[in-house]
Amino acid sequence: MDSRLDAEFIASLAATGKAAGEKFPWYRGAIIGLGALNYPEEIPAFYLHVLEKYVPQPDHRHETTKMIEGLTKASGIVGAAKTGNATRALSQVIPPHLRDGTCYRRNETFEQAAKRGDALHTKIYGRNPEFDDSRTSNAAPDYYYIVRNLFYGYIFSFDEILDDLETEHVIISALLGIDCQEQVKNHMIGMQLNGAQWEEVEAFRNVVLKLAERLGIKFKTAPIPVPRIPSGAESHV
Repeated sequence: MDSRLDAEFIASLAATGKAAGEKFPWYRGAIIGLGALNYPEEIPAFYLHVLEKYVPQPDHRHETTKMIEGLTKASGIVGAAKTGNATRALSQVIPPHLRDGTCYRRNETFEQAAKRGDALHTKIYGRNPEFDDSRTSNAAPDYYYIVRNLFYGYIFSFDEILDDLETEHVIISALLGIDCQEQVKNHMIGMQLNGAQWEEVEAFRNVVLKLAERLGIKFKTAPIPVPRIPSGAESHV
């Protein structure tokens, strides 16, 4: 089946995401978006084109590892099924010399992961006056425990491949793809509180929205604009 994402459209994605800079490369967000939007079949051709045209050859292996880690982290947002489909699709076309067979989380203890996850959760949400953590903990204590300790612990806060801001890029791209507007808003605020620029967030947001439009995805409501840091919030930068 021919890809819906031809070279001209991919070039337009690159232009759309240019303001996100090297820290938040547009193509990584697009890979996450394709997985979240449930178009894993578009990933192989897109990946090969990006490697050929947009990623310097010395960075191919490192960036491939980051893409896989991004999809892995997106599992905490889009679920195991979509992540499995996306990673298997990508794996079909990764050249042998770019593969990394390491299981990086294998030797982590629960205590290590949970402590690190708690710190990341606080870093993202703790200074956002519009976020009420008790709404989740009161709604479903077991869900809250799983998200805080397992998702934030083992999945999101692991930082040997993607750092905290790169992880937020992944999370926001995935949330946009599954149309979770409230969570998108909180993570966009949290990302800015921790050093990302409004213009960077807007740029990589627009990459996912442009992909969705190309693929004919209709969201329930218009995607929210990128919020500014709320009054009373204190930035770490």
